[in-house]
Amino acid sequence: MYKPYYNILRYSPFVRNREIQNCMKKLCLILAMVCLAGMSFAQLTVTTNPASATICSGNSVSITASATPVSYTTSAITNNPYDPTFFATNILVDQLGTYNGGTPYLEPLSFGNYDDGRWDNITLPFTFRFYGNTFNAVNISTNGWIGLGSSNSTATGFGVALPAAGAPNNVIHAITCDLDFRGASTAAALQYFLVGSSPNRKFVIDYSNLKFISGTATANVQVILYETTNVVEIHTTSCTNTTLNKAQGVENSTGTVASVSTGRNNTTTWSGMPNAYRFTPDVINFTWSPATGLNTTSGATVTATPAVTTTYTVSATNVSNGQTGNTTVTVTIDPASYILAGTPGGAQICQNISVSGSGTNYRDGNCNIIANILPAGGSPVSNVINTCVKVDTGANKMGSSSLYLARKYDIDPFLNPYPATSTANITLYYKQSEFNNYNTKATDSGYKLLPTGPADATGISNLLLRQFHGTGTNPTNYTGPSQDFTTATSGLTVTWNATRSWWEVMVPVTSFSGFYITSAPVSVLPINMEYFKGIPQDGKHLLNWKANCSSASVTFEIQRSTDGQHFSTIHSLTASQARCAQPFDYTDAQPENGINYYRIKIIDVDAKATYSNIISLIHKIKGMDIVNISPNPVMNDNAVLKMNAFEKLQVNIVISDFTGRVLRTQAAQLIPGINQVPLNTFRLAKGTYHVTVYTQGEPPKTIRLLKQ
Repeated sequence: MYKPYYNILRYSPFVRNREIQNCMKKLCLILAMVCLAGMSFAQLTVTTNPASATICSGNSVSITASATPVSYTTSAITNNPYDPTFFATNILVDQLGTYNGGTPYLEPLSFGNYDDGRWDNITLPFTFRFYGNTFNAVNISTNGWIGLGSSNSTATGFGVALPAAGAPNNVIHAITCDLDFRGASTAAALQYFLVGSSPNRKFVIDYSNLKFISGTATANVQVILYETTNVVEIHTTSCTNTTLNKAQGVENSTGTVASVSTGRNNTTTWSGMPNAYRFTPDVINFTWSPATGLNTTSGATVTATPAVTTTYTVSATNVSNGQTGNTTVTVTIDPASYILAGTPGGAQICQNISVSGSGTNYRDGNCNIIANILPAGGSPVSNVINTCVKVDTGANKMGSSSLYLARKYDIDPFLNPYPATSTANITLYYKQSEFNNYNTKATDSGYKLLPTGPADATGISNLLLRQFHGTGTNPTNYTGPSQDFTTATSGLTVTWNATRSWWEVMVPVTSFSGFYITSAPVSVLPINMEYFKGIPQDGKHLLNWKANCSSASVTFEIQRSTDGQHFSTIHSLTASQARCAQPFDYTDAQPENGINYYRIKIIDVDAKATYSNIISLIHKIKGMDIVNISPNPVMNDNAVLKMNAFEKLQVNIVISDFTGRVLRTQAAQLIPGINQVPLNTFRLAKGTYHVTVYTQGEPPKTIRLLKQ
């Protein structure tokens, strides 16, 4: 009887339905747990800046990841603000001149007035992460709050409890209240300054003797932003106002999340002062993959230098609560990277950037390559290098006696230019078509052929790279001597890059300047000029040279030009082979005013002639020259411009950035001799600038200045 009864119960519809219901409950419970697990560990939204990037081959891009949401932990700490008098501050308000040598000062506002106003785009000295997003600037309100970002949509924002959806958001509330900086009867001051050194710097915003919109109460509050940790501290030394609502804390970009100081969320009376609160963000760990081309695989910011287009994945984990998230960013290599900069007959193309210790590809704005510079040798070049290329319509003599390739380079270090002896390995690039064009003119000009193709060993050995030291625009007017390099010269290589279909000429150099390709003459005179140089002295030009002669006699014709193109003989002398073994000199006692170009025509016993290099010397009887600017680079002080005046005159000095925007102007009265004029460079932002001196009747003269 038992089994039949059991089977009846087992297979009854009522029992079966209950079993199905139990199974469904278990399944739903399992699904719910899976969903909850997914919600618990995939709640971070990860973004990158930039979201994607296109770079030139060999170049790098910095990528910074951010993850939201981020929370803050609020903790009470000891009140310990910095004393502004010990630091170089940037003053926004100093009503009585307490911090400005007794002179009251009001920095012009970006928006509003000194009751309800705002200063925008105040640059942070380091990248600061706030609620998971990165910022490089702040905006500061007259009403006691600091906005993250360059600007904001309001200047008021007081009288509400935090968080509040209304503006301002993304804000540090130091003492958000109806404050008033109008009038000059109180000692109110608002200023910001930097403390410490990287990577542990602190950006400090200091409110001293704040005045409220009504009454005589005051407050002293200081905000400190910490580099690397992204911690915010708010130090309240005093606040005697007990009638107006005031808020203190931090608030996110949507006004939905805030962390506030105890008892200070839109309250009238603050207690416990002097005291301070620290707002510590959640720790977010970032990891990157693949590692190819990255300088690191951990941290919020990486530098990517991929050889080919690469997609990177960045994963984020909130250490505080285990939340995770990820995103991808693609770095694309611009195909224009494999095209040489410059077009025949086009303008000179330059790039002006700092050289990396591992070498830098200099390119135009389209990624087309100009040259590669690798610091090397006894005194490796550093800092900014102005690297230029120009391509003529074809090979030509450029005003000299030698035939030169159409493509020519000018490379000028910003620090330690000629005659300083910075060293590097330089790679210059050439097209086979440019060599072919040269060869069509080489035979008629008496010069050997350049390579006709990758296998032309003779043509490769014929190639001669001539470096002109100093400054100039063509082989006739460089201010320094020239130097020749061939494949017989130690270190010089000439290589055909089959992948890119171009020639690469690499040469180790000491000092920089102009670089021109030519080739050896087909026939060589029995006279070889070792050097030809000159100096100005006491209104005269002293020339000296030395030659090696195998000819029985040689005639030297000293020739002069004022344009570097048309020369006339000003002196001639003939020497025997024995006399030729000694140096020669000649003094031009009456040089022309301005630039004088000199060369020597060398004639052997058989009347065959060749020419020396061309040198240029300046003879000045009026105007002025820039000697130098120091210190250069300049940091936290003013630079001094040194000028040599040849007469009494007034000059106008203009400081501009590389876009041509004028930033500073000043006038100076010069007397004959050396003059030193201080320049107002203290408040210039970091970067490279042009300092140009204008005088009546003279072309402007320019020198570069680096602010660090």
